[in-house]
Amino acid sequence: MIHGAAGLRPTFLVIGAYKAGTTSIHHYLKQHPQVFMSQRKEIRFLTYAGHERLPLSPVEFASLPWPVQTLPAYEALFAEAMETQARGDVSPSYLEYAEQSIIGIRAFVPEAKLIAILRQPADRAYSNHLFHVRVEQEEELEFRSVLRFEAEGRVRRVNGLPRANIARGFYYEALQCYFQAFPREKIRVWLYEDLRADAAGLMRKIFRFLAVDETFTP
Repeated sequence: MIHGAAGLRPTFLVIGAYKAGTTSIHHYLKQHPQVFMSQRKEIRFLTYAGHERLPLSPVEFASLPWPVQTLPAYEALFAEAMETQARGDVSPSYLEYAEQSIIGIRAFVPEAKLIAILRQPADRAYSNHLFHVRVEQEEELEFRSVLRFEAEGRVRRVNGLPRANIARGFYYEALQCYFQAFPREKIRVWLYEDLRADAAGLMRKIFRFLAVDETFTP
């Protein structure tokens, strides 16, 4: 565990899910004058801080390419924020690795508000598959083959971590970890489908939850 004195850190976290609109949420939040967003999305520091419980060997852990691995580096991302601003970190790894991330959240931002955006699991998994093929130039397999391999336990590992498209849609267990660890009034769960249907309406709800001007339109 990494320890350190408190500095200027996030007041809220968007914890996921992958391919559920978190990039759009980050973009909209960044436009609000009362909100400061880290320029870097998917910081993952709070997952890294709980690394003792990640399914990694010491060698695999040492090779992680995650960009922010120290508390000073994490705080530096928010150094230009004003203390009066809501400050946000959008990292879907916080939902995927809930147990590990909660360790870091409790240690460094225990009062942070938590936002989860969920997407219909099959749609989310297929979108994630297309991303891996298109952006990361992963070997192109039929989606059904990817799902079959995962169901058979043949999960591809990237930087030592399992790339589990199906498991990323098992929201219940991850959210239960958060509801058991933090007060329910600090957690909000919304749907990607609501973002698609009425982005302005959903952002008003998010702004209200963050106690910033909800009349602002990104």
